[in-house]
Amino acid sequence: MQSYTGSLPHMPETNDGYMLFRLINDAHTPAGDLFFGLVSGLGDGLIVALLCSVLMLFRLRLGIAALAAYLLSGLVTQLIKRLFDMPRPPAVLEHVHVLGSTLTSHSFPSGHSTSDGVMVLAAFLLWSVKDWRSWAAGGLFVLAAIGRVYGGVHFPVDAMTGLFIGIVTMWALWHWSKAWPVSTWEQSQWSWKIPGLIVAIEAAVLGLGYQVQPSTAQPLAVALPLAALMILMQVWKGRLTHEQ
Repeated sequence: MQSYTGSLPHMPETNDGYMLFRLINDAHTPAGDLFFGLVSGLGDGLIVALLCSVLMLFRLRLGIAALAAYLLSGLVTQLIKRLFDMPRPPAVLEHVHVLGSTLTSHSFPSGHSTSDGVMVLAAFLLWSVKDWRSWAAGGLFVLAAIGRVYGGVHFPVDAMTGLFIGIVTMWALWHWSKAWPVSTWEQSQWSWKIPGLIVAIEAAVLGLGYQVQPSTAQPLAVALPLAALMILMQVWKGRLTHEQ
């Protein structure tokens, strides 16, 4: 358990953020614990990196932009965390329902939610605003961010700010990527072999003992690497057949 040594903010019960936190966190049920305990892990750093790398196999420009946005937004979020060092709910509130480890410091903004924000916009760029798959995938990552509040490790403002940082960074990197010579890169066989190697490495690290945050989402460390490797094998077979 981390300890928080900074000053504790006054949080009156009339505070809207406090009440929203209580509304979400106090609504815990066994089914909710199972759902949010698993889904909130989608914002874990290595999981998002793996998803971005898999995306590179199909949409190279979008996958590179998403991976770059994940890295840049994560750096921005970590800098803000160190600058403000705000306490997490268990440090200032009683009877907080926690999923996984009890954390107390560096609450603002949520790193998981920042990564979720990157993936929300990436989903809409992968398909379209009118495609139900965009709303399904984007909605899932928004729920993952809400899960950080449900799981007692962030306040609503932490999650909302994280989503905002992730979405804005993804938007900026996507527009910047239009100046990258991706069409030239795609003509090389390494345009899929390098992402494929990255996918294989990330899947191996994730599946061989990596500890997902929160710990309740550990099943993702088994399911996602297997799914990623199966996708990689299909892409490999298709590419080799095409090159013959």
